[in-house]
Amino acid sequence: MKTIRLFLLLSLLSFSFGNAQLSAYINGKEIKPGSTISKNDLPNLQVSFKKPKDVGLISGFCKLYVEFANTKNTYINHWAIHKDGYVAIEDFLKTSAQKKLNVFGEGGFGTNGNNLQWILDQANGLEAQKSIRVEVGLMVKQEIGYKEYGPKVQLLEPIFFNVPVWETKDLFLPYLDLKIDKTNIPGDIDLEQNGRLGDKETELGYVLKDKNLVFYSIYALDSRDYPGLNPKELANDFIHEGVIVANRGYKVNFKDYDSNKYKFPWNDINGLKNSTMNAFRLPKLNYRVNKEAKSMDLMTLYKPVEFNKMKGYWFGDDVQFNNERTGTEKDWSTHGKFGIYILNHPTDPNLTLVISSRIYDNERSAEEIDSFLKTIISSIKQ
Repeated sequence: MKTIRLFLLLSLLSFSFGNAQLSAYINGKEIKPGSTISKNDLPNLQVSFKKPKDVGLISGFCKLYVEFANTKNTYINHWAIHKDGYVAIEDFLKTSAQKKLNVFGEGGFGTNGNNLQWILDQANGLEAQKSIRVEVGLMVKQEIGYKEYGPKVQLLEPIFFNVPVWETKDLFLPYLDLKIDKTNIPGDIDLEQNGRLGDKETELGYVLKDKNLVFYSIYALDSRDYPGLNPKELANDFIHEGVIVANRGYKVNFKDYDSNKYKFPWNDINGLKNSTMNAFRLPKLNYRVNKEAKSMDLMTLYKPVEFNKMKGYWFGDDVQFNNERTGTEKDWSTHGKFGIYILNHPTDPNLTLVISSRIYDNERSAEEIDSFLKTIISSIKQ
């Protein structure tokens, strides 16, 4: 009897799946609802539908959609074929039924968001996007007033499947061209950009937080964008820009360095050029605090460092804050520590890595800041 019941159950499940009215395909092969597919196969996704509910004569719109959500079921992005009005809806449901429709790429579904590759790239390092839930649906909304619509009505039962995006011990960060082991890095690694994608001046990097919620960043700057760039050049630029910032309100001239040689986005990287006038400074670079800074070789403030294949420079200092926004020395007080490592990339000679804490009120010790910076560096797979 148990065998017969099991056979009947399997038969019903097989019948239910075989008659699914929404279907998804990878490389022409149907995906079972609830299954897991590789993110590398996702660009080849196709969907089809058959026998949707009759919508009747309505004014409104219809969408055949593919929607991404994270592990907390929070919306990420969607792609859709959108049809407005009864005639267009009826024609689409009749002429497109049972066709395998490409979702991504040229001739695919439309989207008001980012493309698929960007969605997958920015997911790397976000804990809630270690896996993405994909929903395929066919729905309508009826117009109930001028540009007002009623609730969503599904014409077919949506189907879902999962796409693992990244693994903790083997996390690829595409805008650094690096793999890391994220085991000892808590929370999210957020991708940030300082301009529009495709613009020459736009840089992309990553922001991290330690257990005390202190912010850090890691960027990879390219000598193809900044001719002549290497770790020494980048270190030289940072320390000279730091002097200019630390002495705002006073004329700063360098005999042996052109401060206009490069235009690195230091404020985006670590907050060095904070737009709040005279809010933060690094005191080692201030002429009144460190009188030797005016005549010394500033590169001697760095300590040479080496981490296997990565060599470069380290600099650390207090972070001073002026709550009154004045030039008066008595108004400056120490509010935390700062550290920066500038290193060659372990595999790409065109790239220079800059790994630093943010210059702002953090109230942490130099040891705590440096420990987490070294945790980031040691996580890099060489």
